[in-house]
Amino acid sequence: MKFSMKSKCRHLLSVMLIVLCISCEDDKSKIDTPSQPYDPSKPVLVSDFLPKEGGAYQKMVIYGENFGNDSSLVNVTIGGKKAVIINVQSNNMYVFVPSGAFSGEVAVTVGSDNNAKTALAEAIFNYQKKMVVGTLVGYRNEYDNQGWKDGPFETAAGFRNDGEMRFDPLNPHHLYVVYDGADIQLLDLEKRELSTPLHRSSFGGWRLRSIDFTNDGQYMLISVDFDGWGTGTSPSVYILKRNEDGSFTDQGGPQIIAGYKQTNGASLHPVNNNELYFNSYERGQVFRMDIDKYFETINSGKNWGPYRDNGNYTELFTIQDTGWEFKIFMHPTGNYAYIMVINQHYILRTDYNWTEKRFATPYVIAGQVRSPAWVDGAGTTARFDRPYSGVFVKNPLYVEEGRADVYDFYIADKMNHAVRKMTPEGIVSTFAGRGRSGQAADNNVWGTEDGDLREVARFRDPTGIAYDEENNIFYILDTVGRKIRTISMESEDEETGGAEEGGF
Repeated sequence: MKFSMKSKCRHLLSVMLIVLCISCEDDKSKIDTPSQPYDPSKPVLVSDFLPKEGGAYQKMVIYGENFGNDSSLVNVTIGGKKAVIINVQSNNMYVFVPSGAFSGEVAVTVGSDNNAKTALAEAIFNYQKKMVVGTLVGYRNEYDNQGWKDGPFETAAGFRNDGEMRFDPLNPHHLYVVYDGADIQLLDLEKRELSTPLHRSSFGGWRLRSIDFTNDGQYMLISVDFDGWGTGTSPSVYILKRNEDGSFTDQGGPQIIAGYKQTNGASLHPVNNNELYFNSYERGQVFRMDIDKYFETINSGKNWGPYRDNGNYTELFTIQDTGWEFKIFMHPTGNYAYIMVINQHYILRTDYNWTEKRFATPYVIAGQVRSPAWVDGAGTTARFDRPYSGVFVKNPLYVEEGRADVYDFYIADKMNHAVRKMTPEGIVSTFAGRGRSGQAADNNVWGTEDGDLREVARFRDPTGIAYDEENNIFYILDTVGRKIRTISMESEDEETGGAEEGGF
């Protein structure tokens, strides 16, 4: 992700040269003499390979002598990692560069048992690390009865409900997951432990839908979906104060700060942090509330009345129709927010009026109403299928170019089993998932494989997404996969490309 336009151009030129080289060799091979079988009485020789540098899963051509014509007798390793062989002829072969080939030695072994001979290339392949999908924690057994288990990442389980993820603003190692229909879990990335510090019962037992924090980090806000107390009085948003030891637990209990009904999401304005925005499924309303009034009231010793009849919030606008499930995601500058309409498969943008301190009526930025599909494109030509949550990520290239808006928006596109990327202009592309190699094996766009973002990796119903800017790591709640997946730069300390077989 962290690259310049110059490096992108160099990479594109390298790819074009490789394609030309391969095409030339393909043409040459057509007029060569027929490929000869391996002769164990003769040495195996590796004379050259192309390209000399690159990343995992790209094609490499290896030149030499006495490779034979039976790929079952040939073994190729690059950097000590086994390469997938595409085709073998007596004097050249095509392979895919394996993930994690960091040291770059190219070795070819032909034959079996006492007839096997190995040759090394004189040159070293310059392996270039890339972003890959990995698995942090979680598993799904054959019967899917592993349940919910706190503890070390090596044995922890759960992650089975739709959910949102958010980092604790005062502890970059703490990542919270709030589940629709389950408790709130905490991933301690430093200790590599999973715990359940907050329980659904503390929030009335209602459906938990979103999580946010005040700028000072002292309060957590959780939205809930409930309508059993009537319109205007059912709980919508709870507020919870941080404990003295820095934790958030059920101790003391959360309090209702806003009440209407059927709230799918709530977010604080990132700059004017006293402004709380929440919605209702009822008519697609978006409400604005000044939470400073809450603190003024409780600090004065008075009882807080969080409901509409008390005039503690106002309705700003509605989105097009009734019964539309949607969430609100604030741009880091506060200049605008995205409204992700989950069950109607599109995204709205609402711009912030800094004078009036409120968001304006929204408009469609990407996708199309009631048109679920997987299509990369610009604006309304793009298609989603239950986009569930998203996160803004600073793009270094935009910063280098001096753009006004330097953030892309990454989306957990649930039923497309992918992570999508949307530019500030509304251009949508597929960032990760739907790995082509896995589809060839089982014909599914979903799966469990880790590895190259588009060639190998697959997800199964991803819903939550968070981003660690300091370490350039995405965290993905892979709901049906029952895992927390990562998207990060390959590391020589860990295995990052081993694909699991099949999917669910």
